[in-house]
Amino acid sequence: MERELRQLKELIKNKIHHSFLLQHIEEPKINDCKLYFLNHILNKSTLAPETKEQLIITSMLVQIALDIHEQVPDSNKLDNSPSIGVDSQLAILAGDYYSGLYYWLLSEIEEREFIKLLATTIKQINELKMELYFLENGTIDQFLTYHKQIGSLLITNLARYFGLENFTPIMEEVLLTDIIINGSIDGLLLQDKEKVLGIQINKTNDMIDNLKNESLMHGIADLFHSMVYQHTSSELD
Repeated sequence: MERELRQLKELIKNKIHHSFLLQHIEEPKINDCKLYFLNHILNKSTLAPETKEQLIITSMLVQIALDIHEQVPDSNKLDNSPSIGVDSQLAILAGDYYSGLYYWLLSEIEEREFIKLLATTIKQINELKMELYFLENGTIDQFLTYHKQIGSLLITNLARYFGLENFTPIMEEVLLTDIIINGSIDGLLLQDKEKVLGIQINKTNDMIDNLKNESLMHGIADLFHSMVYQHTSSELD
């Protein structure tokens, strides 16, 4: 599994490398948790190995494109100006570029149903982002729920597509933990982060312990504990 993930990561890096774009934007990040889950999901399918690899790469390109668009600063909030800066324009173009890449890759393997699934998922994620954007005076639980849905919908929709819906709850909670650790959550004050994270870690640990699939339990446990350990180590530093 580790070897597979390293190989997939290198393939994705090669696909997203663009010398001009990387002069102006940060190198896109490949989410290890999502890559792990995608690999697990596709390995449970009966597709040919080459097709599985392409679908994993294209799904990660979808996520990278969504993440890049998410990072575009809201100029109206920053300076009350409707204009879009050069960096924002480049970020938008980068997201569109990676979106084009995954459509091109999918067209090569003629997975039309998969294209439809990804397009539907992108639409749903953007709708959730709009609802979150206009959420005012929401509770921390409401903000966490939105971020969990936005951050995990691509993975959970793919899991359901391949008949692995029983594992979607644990995937959602692991990915939410990753978001709390590495991302910024609207409505979550800095001083509340560690408290919320502690509750989330305990909840997710309990779910992992109750998994009946032992191989999946050990794999997710290793992934989860590594994530938490890295966060704890960085906080101590």
